[in-house]
Amino acid sequence: MSETFEHTPIPALMPWQAPQWQRLGAQWLAGRCPHALLLTGQAGLGKRAFAEAFSALALCGQPRDGQACGSCKDCRLWQAGSHPDFLRVEPEKVGSPLKVEQIRQLGDFVSRTSGRGGARLVWLAPAEAMNINAANALLKNLEEPAASVIFLLISDAPAGLLPTIRSRCQSVAFPSPAEGMALQWLHDHGLEEQQARRALALSGGAPLLAARLAKPDASEVREQFLNELTRVAEGGASAVTAAGRWEMPPEHTSLGQLLHFWQQWITQMAQVRSCDLSGDSQLMLLLQRLPGVGEESLRPLFGFYDHLLQARKGLTSGANPNRRLLLEELMIRWARLFAV
Repeated sequence: MSETFEHTPIPALMPWQAPQWQRLGAQWLAGRCPHALLLTGQAGLGKRAFAEAFSALALCGQPRDGQACGSCKDCRLWQAGSHPDFLRVEPEKVGSPLKVEQIRQLGDFVSRTSGRGGARLVWLAPAEAMNINAANALLKNLEEPAASVIFLLISDAPAGLLPTIRSRCQSVAFPSPAEGMALQWLHDHGLEEQQARRALALSGGAPLLAARLAKPDASEVREQFLNELTRVAEGGASAVTAAGRWEMPPEHTSLGQLLHFWQQWITQMAQVRSCDLSGDSQLMLLLQRLPGVGEESLRPLFGFYDHLLQARKGLTSGANPNRRLLLEELMIRWARLFAV
């Protein structure tokens, strides 16, 4: 047995995933697992690691205590990325769509017999990245499921999937954990309380995303982007020029993530205004620039939030929108919010 096999771990479950694991694990061990599962919830909750842990369990030759043993031949093959009954399908590049050619290649995998005499698993993420042709190709496989094949679809935005695909999957929802549990997890991973609270608020309650956002390079990108938005709001920067600067974000940051930050800042601004609270000093300054007073002044802000939401959906739908035009439109709308 090689040292690599011995020490490559099965993905660990997150504390907040216990209910989903108990339910799904019990179904599997009882032989009642659906042929297609759709794992949903916002980014940063560990859905992909959960799907991998379940894949390892389904392929394991001798499960222990409801989980993969990590030491049998099937587990070692899975850990090495060479199990013949496990197929991972994901975009060729982060942010790119899943193409119809990738989905059509499933045909060979699902039609052949199991290489190890057990289940075969297709791990597909992000499911909402399929374009319409890819989605229709997948639908054919879901409509006529091959024996012993399980599809694991992971999605941060299930509304971007065809209703016919959603209806053929058992949904496994992952809500954000309770704040106390999330803060404890972040503390256990080295974050101080104030830093953890700030990152958790920006992540929308998703601990894994909060941990990534707390890293210095991610914090720097967010600060630069918020400064850009502030300059646009103050009239010190052109909306079109700003869009050109951020059309291609720095490495390890996607345009979708930038729009997510933007949404979270708007949420915080609305909470401060509607509840008469104090908040981040830069967001407070932006609030002071909004025309009007009280909750009435928030209506245009809520309308802009909806535009951000639609833009994020467009980025994850597989439609491949023009990123420059999308960001220009948002920057122009943002500037108009603060025009007196």
